[in-house]
Amino acid sequence: MVPVRSSAWASVLAAALAATPTTPRAETARPLVGLAIEFEKTPAAEVERRALEEVRRTGVNFFALSLSWSQAEPSPRKYRVGEVTRTARILRQSGATLHLDLRLVSGRRRDVPGDLARFAFDDPKLSLRLGQLLDALGPALADISTISLGYEADAYFADKPEELKAYRRLFDGAVEFLHKVAPRLAVGVTTAAPSESASPEVAAELHQRSPVLFYLYAPFVRGNPFWHRSPSALETDWNRLLEGSRGRPIAFPEISYSSSAENGSSPEKQAEFVRRLRRFLVSADGRRLLFARYVTWRDPPSELYRAEPGAPDAARRQAAFLANRGLQRPNGEPKPAWREWVKGAK
Repeated sequence: MVPVRSSAWASVLAAALAATPTTPRAETARPLVGLAIEFEKTPAAEVERRALEEVRRTGVNFFALSLSWSQAEPSPRKYRVGEVTRTARILRQSGATLHLDLRLVSGRRRDVPGDLARFAFDDPKLSLRLGQLLDALGPALADISTISLGYEADAYFADKPEELKAYRRLFDGAVEFLHKVAPRLAVGVTTAAPSESASPEVAAELHQRSPVLFYLYAPFVRGNPFWHRSPSALETDWNRLLEGSRGRPIAFPEISYSSSAENGSSPEKQAEFVRRLRRFLVSADGRRLLFARYVTWRDPPSELYRAEPGAPDAARRQAAFLANRGLQRPNGEPKPAWREWVKGAK
């Protein structure tokens, strides 16, 4: 996700979008395509502009913004939503389609304002404050197509059955509220895909009444953390998700596949995964599969994710996964997967 940091970033992106020819949409809508650009530090504007132009030329037409509730409301009823509002407006006017990840939970962390930390998710005080936050976000929501009210929520609620019940009541109320104030906005919550979730039953409960199903996808062997399954798993997994969605659209805010042998992979396997991904999107119905966003464009610096000596296998593999899922190496050298990504845009 792109954390909202400044409208200057949006202006850079707007210029890149305007400077890059837009491929006409087919008569039958296809899923939108996203590619995350993640910098360790905020880069110079020219560096960012070149990066945005490069990914835009590969058919990218979808961008995601991330905002936590605690950041958006640092003190009771005092909101910091100006940047997300300006960014969303500039990007939307430039022709991009936007997703907002509003994090009420994030992995194992509950992300609400400090003064609400002791309240249950379905407590009227917390529900009222969420409604007031969504009101404050109203101008931004006018430029956003989809919104998620939690990230990796299955991980948070895996061992919290009572909190899960309370959250579902809060979520149902938020869906009803947003349907009234922003009827075109598709609302959901983000979990790992059922094939990847450590708690698929919890993920299913979270999605039970979601208008749209948001999934994180990186195909791993169940019970063998961060060890990739074959790239061919994508077609089987995604077709099963589409068949089981009960007519609701699905979308993928994050998709990843490592190129590291530590993850049972290789640069060639990663390239095959990307080839299958792009091919699936070309043939998919964009009304049923809204978007797919690959993470990430470029590997981070090698020192950013480095397992400690003697670390458990799972920790070592996690570090390798996070360090090697980019389509390019840290210095911009293309991996085979980047060449497949570019081919997929033609």
